[in-house]
Amino acid sequence: MKKNILLKSIIIFLTFIMYSCGNSKTEKTELVYENGNQKVEIQILNGNDYLEYDKPTETNFVLTNIEINTFSVYGAGIRILETKDGTLKTEIKVPNNYLENDTLNVKVRFGKKTEENYEFNIPMKTAE
Repeated sequence: MKKNILLKSIIIFLTFIMYSCGNSKTEKTELVYENGNQKVEIQILNGNDYLEYDKPTETNFVLTNIEINTFSVYGAGIRILETKDGTLKTEIKVPNNYLENDTLNVKVRFGKKTEENYEFNIPMKTAE
């Protein structure tokens, strides 16, 4: 009798663990905005989908079907390095304790009358 209860408990426990592992999601930061044939993609060149406080990180804003001279970007610590072939190369360095929450809000605008607006939310982490 005790073996049956122990065996059932182990089976339930293993089933619970397998179910939990199968349903776990890796949060992926969405760094792409699309509207019809226009697209803005942020590429963080350190290989992560987040930025680190007090660490300058090169980023690219890759524009598809958007005129570079109608594009603007706003956010804490963003420095424009150059524009080339539909790509706005930047460096982002946000000081520690600058943001209220660990999310950098980056606003982009584009179009002839800057009718297109979008806000990216990029996670921030403290360097380890």
